[in-house]
Amino acid sequence: MDWDAGAVRLLTEARPWEETDRPRRAGVSSFGISGTNAHVIVEQGDPDPAPAARPERTATPVPWFVSGRDETALRGQALRLREYVAERADADLVDVGFSLATTRAAHEHRAAVLGSTREELLAGLAALARGDHASEVLRGGVVRNGRTAFLLTGQGSQRLGMGRELYEGSPAFAAALDAVCRHLDPTLPRPLKRVLFAPEGSADSALLDQTAFTQAALFAVETALYRLFEHHGVLPDYLLGHSIGEVTAAHLAGVWELADACAVVAARGRLMQAAREGGAMVALEASHDEVREALSAYGDTVAVAGINGPRSTVVSGDAEAVDGIARLWRSRGRKTKRLPVSHAFHSPHMDDVLEEFRAALDGVTFHEPRIPVVSNITGELATTDDLRSPAYWVRHIREAVRFLDGVRFLETVGVTEWLELGPDGVLTAMAQECLTQDTATLTPLLRTTRPETLTFATALARTHLNGGNADWTAVFPGGRRIDLPTYVFRRDRYWLTSTARDTDAAGLGLTAADHPLLGAAVPVADRDTYLLTGRLSLTTHPWLADHALHGVVVFPGTGLLELAVRAGEEAGCPQVAELTLSAPLVVPEHGGAQVQVVVGEPDPNGRRRLEIYARPDGKADSDRSWTTCATGLVTQETAPVSVPEDILVWPPADAMEVELNGAYERLDAAGYAYGPAFQGLRRLWRGDGEFYAEVALAEEQRAEASGFALHPALLDAALHALLPGVADEDRPALVPFAWEGAHVHAVGATVLRVRVVVSGAESVTLTAVDGAGAPVASVDSIVLRPLSQDAVRDAAIAAQGVRDGLLRVEWVPLPDADGEDTMEWTTLGDGDVLPDLTELPGDVPDTVVLRLPSASGAVEALSDVLGVVRGWLAEERFEGSRLVVVTRGAVAV
Repeated sequence: MDWDAGAVRLLTEARPWEETDRPRRAGVSSFGISGTNAHVIVEQGDPDPAPAARPERTATPVPWFVSGRDETALRGQALRLREYVAERADADLVDVGFSLATTRAAHEHRAAVLGSTREELLAGLAALARGDHASEVLRGGVVRNGRTAFLLTGQGSQRLGMGRELYEGSPAFAAALDAVCRHLDPTLPRPLKRVLFAPEGSADSALLDQTAFTQAALFAVETALYRLFEHHGVLPDYLLGHSIGEVTAAHLAGVWELADACAVVAARGRLMQAAREGGAMVALEASHDEVREALSAYGDTVAVAGINGPRSTVVSGDAEAVDGIARLWRSRGRKTKRLPVSHAFHSPHMDDVLEEFRAALDGVTFHEPRIPVVSNITGELATTDDLRSPAYWVRHIREAVRFLDGVRFLETVGVTEWLELGPDGVLTAMAQECLTQDTATLTPLLRTTRPETLTFATALARTHLNGGNADWTAVFPGGRRIDLPTYVFRRDRYWLTSTARDTDAAGLGLTAADHPLLGAAVPVADRDTYLLTGRLSLTTHPWLADHALHGVVVFPGTGLLELAVRAGEEAGCPQVAELTLSAPLVVPEHGGAQVQVVVGEPDPNGRRRLEIYARPDGKADSDRSWTTCATGLVTQETAPVSVPEDILVWPPADAMEVELNGAYERLDAAGYAYGPAFQGLRRLWRGDGEFYAEVALAEEQRAEASGFALHPALLDAALHALLPGVADEDRPALVPFAWEGAHVHAVGATVLRVRVVVSGAESVTLTAVDGAGAPVASVDSIVLRPLSQDAVRDAAIAAQGVRDGLLRVEWVPLPDADGEDTMEWTTLGDGDVLPDLTELPGDVPDTVVLRLPSASGAVEALSDVLGVVRGWLAEERFEGSRLVVVTRGAVAV
């Protein structure tokens, strides 16, 4: 047989994405195929050399992206990834991030975890898995796929040291900043970086607020930030600057080459600083129309310099006039702020330098822009003729900055992502006030109070969360694709189910129990006793499948306690004085288990005996078929509500937190197979002979919690600290055996804080409160005993029950052949069309082999086979023959 070369290559190549000179891990020595089964024998190759030690810290923070189709899946993905990385000390942080970004689909619910160390990234994943809010976790909203605008800040936003951390940590940023400084330094009295990165309080540091240095520094830093984003594959659809920021935008759009742009910036800063003295600028809490009306009385001594928002306008001009306007606005109860500038920019004070600036522009070369630029002068897109005209840039110094109009224009053309390239979040704050719809994401690249490498990584991650893309080879330099956990499986059930609780108990002469585990309550007619009945199965209670011991689904001891509490309430005895477990209650894989809870008559002290029985479906109706699972006493006595003080302080004082990473995997290895419904232990602390735990119900179980006194999965999780491999590797394998003084103070809890005190070698006491410290449940004593694998196995065998049915599995041994095979058989059908039984001769042979064609789907094939089989069974002439159905194409190899 000839084999497709691609199939053979798939079997023989290890990790096809890795370099071809890496040694092969294994070789294929034999390959065979038969029907729908395949086998391959793989030989052991030369072992790989020991993996190199992976760095525990990255040079700059990296984002790890996680996504899911809903919130539950997102948190499940975070938990699965955290466990995967925590178990692999050699997992490279960059490789993990690169693989998450390049090999995983981005679903609707997205998040990014940021960090530079393994501990930071694992802590972020843990917070995301719990649903906590954390500074290192970014959450993505609805992916808008809108357009992106870069905002470039103007004068007044400068700060000492802006860009220093990126200069030290990012080669791409440093190279871009150095390139700008090589052109600007000859035009300035001091080298720009000497002023920009000067020690605070030094003579050089004071120069940064001089206009010539201010505009040069902003241009240099913003250009380097743009080149850094460009290096990482993120580009804008539009550019919007503010004053000197628009000059930077024009260079980035391609209007001037770098040398010419630096010449424009140097001339602009020098001339604006040389304008006449005595000017001032003030920001007013007022609309443009309000201010324009007020300025009519001041002539040409003051002008509107900037329209920054619907109620934010800047005026500029003679200091005396500007101060008078500020006093007028304060008298009206409005806010005012005098800007820290030395001159009155964008006002008549600039008139004296306009001609000299025009002459400077004659010495540079203009080009057609490659990126649309929004004009400060018009608030709309600047035309190519505008941006290539010296007259436009002369007006740009003199006229008002119409930032509000520019933002509103970009909103109308579909911009939803706004990234500010500047020293802080100045323009993003202003743009937020300008926008008319709450559909935008505004992200500053740098923030004064946060590390620059972190804010840049945050901006990059947020861009991806909102639907943007990036060059991941630049984001994760040297990153390789590695195997990561697959998408978390959702156990959603779509078939309609009929449960025992759907039955109308009243129609059967019973009283509905109104409980998720019980169907009916029966007060016995001639005595003061009660009987409660129910049925447990994996169909009606699928969450029980998540509680398995030694491979067998066992009803939890906390569930038996829940049955006792509910039965006691029915008899007016809500406190469980005693409850001792006598046999495991196994929930069979198929069918179910019938349950009865019997509450006896009260004794002289008002206590009632309680017994819990179970039997599998299909057992004979006799007393001997019932198994006693638990016995005990319920009482009317109400336990005093007393909450220990040390549980009210949370997290508990003087207790050490226990790392729970991999705890449920270790429990699984010890025979405790807990699925999602029972993995409720969230955090755990260990003190001197006591444990403190935070437990929570899984999302799928919370809707039903109000029907329980205390959901068995929630209470069971509170005891997981006592199991081997959780808080103590050497703890013996124990399960709850006996309860004393159990009382539920508040019903329907979904989250608990629990204090468990070890009171003996095999006994504990338990106190549970809610998040506010109010009591929920208390148990005076829980005795723990080992549960043997033999006991579980015996109970599982007994739970199989007796079933009658039309179909059964039967092994029929064939006699040894002692001569020629005399069996007669024939084949019906050619494998292309559905065969017809009428094609068979009147004398039907012993065996008929029916060859079916490949169907377009399973439903069609099933329908075809059913029709033929019905026809076979309906005709008496086939009674002595056997029908063998042969399918093909069921599984692709």
